[in-house]
Amino acid sequence: MKTTAILTLRLKNDEVTQALSSVLAPDNEGLPRGLRLSVVAEGRTMEFEVESDSPSTTVSTILAIMRDVHLFREVWLLSHRDDARVRGP
Repeated sequence: MKTTAILTLRLKNDEVTQALSSVLAPDNEGLPRGLRLSVVAEGRTMEFEVESDSPSTTVSTILAIMRDVHLFREVWLLSHRDDARVRGP
């Protein structure tokens, strides 16, 4: 059974979008057979679409992306002290 999940992120600005794209790009090569990942970054929005033959693979891939995004956020906040205010949704 094929499953698809879409994760949409709304980021602070274009600079953050580009930085996150460049950090995640190397990990998106050489995907396992049966897994498809597409990433679209436009302005402040990044959208990840994951499709797999297995629901567990789809969910685990989305969770891995979310962990990477969280780590990026922590590093970004530490390296940009002026922007370190955490904002709600």
